[in-house]
Amino acid sequence: MDVSQYLEIFIDETKEHVNSLNTQIMELEQDPENADTINEIFRAAHSLKGMAGTMGYKRMQTLTHDMENVFTEVRNGSVKVNGNMIDVLFQCLDALEEYLANIQQTADEGTNDNDNLIQALNAILKAEAAAPAEATPAAPAAPAEEKAAPAESGGKDKWKEIALGEPEQHVMREAVKEGKKLIGMTVYIQDNCLLKAARAFLVFKALEELGAEVIVSNPSAQDIEDEKFENDFSVILIADCDINKAKEAAANVSEIEEVVAELMTAPAEEAPEEEKKEEAAAPTPAKEAERKPAAAAPAANNKPAEKKAKPVASRTVRVDIEKLDSLMNLVSELIIAKNSLVSATTNAEGGNTAANEQIEYLENVTTNLHESVMKVRMVPIESVVSKFPRMVRDLQKKLNKKMELYMTGEETELDRTVVDEIGDPLMHLLRNSADHGLESAEVRLERGKPEVGSIFLDAY
Repeated sequence: MDVSQYLEIFIDETKEHVNSLNTQIMELEQDPENADTINEIFRAAHSLKGMAGTMGYKRMQTLTHDMENVFTEVRNGSVKVNGNMIDVLFQCLDALEEYLANIQQTADEGTNDNDNLIQALNAILKAEAAAPAEATPAAPAAPAEEKAAPAESGGKDKWKEIALGEPEQHVMREAVKEGKKLIGMTVYIQDNCLLKAARAFLVFKALEELGAEVIVSNPSAQDIEDEKFENDFSVILIADCDINKAKEAAANVSEIEEVVAELMTAPAEEAPEEEKKEEAAAPTPAKEAERKPAAAAPAANNKPAEKKAKPVASRTVRVDIEKLDSLMNLVSELIIAKNSLVSATTNAEGGNTAANEQIEYLENVTTNLHESVMKVRMVPIESVVSKFPRMVRDLQKKLNKKMELYMTGEETELDRTVVDEIGDPLMHLLRNSADHGLESAEVRLERGKPEVGSIFLDAY
């Protein structure tokens, strides 16, 4: 399959994800424990990884895969956010922008593997994972029970074979407490499918757009991307949506043969160590019966979760700027024709009341059409200014000056062509403000000024 036809869409969506990551990582620096921000960063990195893999950009895919790994551990509570991690993540965003610039110019990502960033991301994982690895030697015992179920069923619900570690079980229990659904799903791809990884990516994408979140897969996400699997893969989802909608979204992807899904219950919390020893010594049916209702109880919370479903991002459509220009020209021609008709009718002797009424109606329609086309071309300036807080943060460290950026009017709309051109001049103005407009903290204190300088960017 030729994916070059999707290049423009890939570039646009990658820009959006990188801009979003810039904003989210800035917010994470201010509030390292914010679960919503952490989840948004994880989703953006996951989406970028899948898109890059589908388009064949392996270097970008590898980098975003390691970013996703870091945030998988952050979400599980195994890794804590710190200043070093934030710096590394921002460097990763710079690398992604470099890849994107190369792709825009040549349709190729370039030859920079960014090994230093890959090593830095892996170092974050190794530094934090050493202690927890020793603390949970008993964790593998839980998956053994999970694997016992499929032997009895022998059906197509292969998601039951997924081994769940304690971090995944913890995430599932917390999700149920929040009123979310747990869905086990196995997706079967047609035998004659040539790009299984691409189909799997589209299934993941469709589920994400419904607000569903994949917490574990079998085979692993990396094996799926590398097409190291047969014709099926299984996932466990945390979802706000109805299970039938999730099945339908996955089944609607082309070349998907069948989707098997079922609601799950949260795994029971592990018993204290003393109780475990007693159970191991003399397991009884009564104790087994006590554990099962505890897992099933939270399922009652599933119903209200449907109201929390995120709106599907389908209210906007990407339109080539040349098509808008063509539409604008046609509207202009229509206005000229309308004016000529008005002039001809006015000059005619006697006039015609019915014709005048129709011309007046035509005038209202063309005026409204013209205004609507003008509005279609308008986009918020936020897409340009959203990266400036990150830039000021970097300048603060580079120039060794304390400064704060205050922005207002980000929702102000400008014509798309102006927004495309205004970014670089604004960036230079901000650099000059930081470099030449603000003194160092010491000089500011000597002159009786606040130690932290202020830069204001107001759009209106």
